[in-house]
Amino acid sequence: MSKNRRTRILIVLVVTIVVSIMMVYSILPESFVNKSTNPLSAIFKPIQNLINNVKESGRNYFSTTRLNKELSNQVTELEQQNVELRLQIKENEALAIEYDKLKQAFNLSSKYNYSIIEAGRIVQRPINFDTYLFRIDKGKNAGIDMSETKGFPVVNANAQVFGRIYNSDEFSAKVLPLTHEGFSVSCYAEDNRGETLVLRGDPELKSKNLCVLDEIPATTVINIEDQLITSGLGGIFPYGLEIGKVVEILPVNEDGYRQALVEPALKYDETDVVFVMSGPVINEDAYAGEE
Repeated sequence: MSKNRRTRILIVLVVTIVVSIMMVYSILPESFVNKSTNPLSAIFKPIQNLINNVKESGRNYFSTTRLNKELSNQVTELEQQNVELRLQIKENEALAIEYDKLKQAFNLSSKYNYSIIEAGRIVQRPINFDTYLFRIDKGKNAGIDMSETKGFPVVNANAQVFGRIYNSDEFSAKVLPLTHEGFSVSCYAEDNRGETLVLRGDPELKSKNLCVLDEIPATTVINIEDQLITSGLGGIFPYGLEIGKVVEILPVNEDGYRQALVEPALKYDETDVVFVMSGPVINEDAYAGEE
């Protein structure tokens, strides 16, 4: 390295050190530099302001970072509380639903003197009219165990006939709806209970959500809008469950009978929960008396 170059570097270094010292002393209000270098303040003042601004920006940055962290922690805590509140609301709603189920089941059991199996939720609906069966989430584990002599009516909370149990496994059961061609029930016209009628499903009518009253004698009084209820005969359905209403009466055939079309009272697409009726309530006092 040449002598001249070393000299220049030394001069730059010395000047830098001197300027730095003067800048430091110029910050102090009573320093000799501050008093004696007023003309230089125009040069150093912007540098001082820059340094102060950098320091202030640093303080603001760290203060903002700390505040954001605190706010983030508070938001996380509030979100957790919100989740817990939503879970509590859901739990309360579930308890309210269960209470309503129990209350409805008690009302049905008291009114019809039938044992009511706990409410079953519809978990599968028919995909077409060829396999026209519903599935509920209650089965043999809830007491729905089919046999040749025991049937299970299925109703909604308003005691309207949904259908009957078709078969069951351990945790679910298939339900034959009122409009299925395999369904039939003995019934009365509510305003004319002196004559028993037979209502059944029909393969050509189920797509229209209708069923049929079959073999009605020509002398039987029946009218459109007549309300139909179960007769209690046959040993499966109790007396008085609502079936539906007559919407059309067909002409008398050559054998002296006619048919009537019936619209179910229950709306299948609006029903999510059903009740399974397991049979007449047994009077335990009666058994005690026999003993």
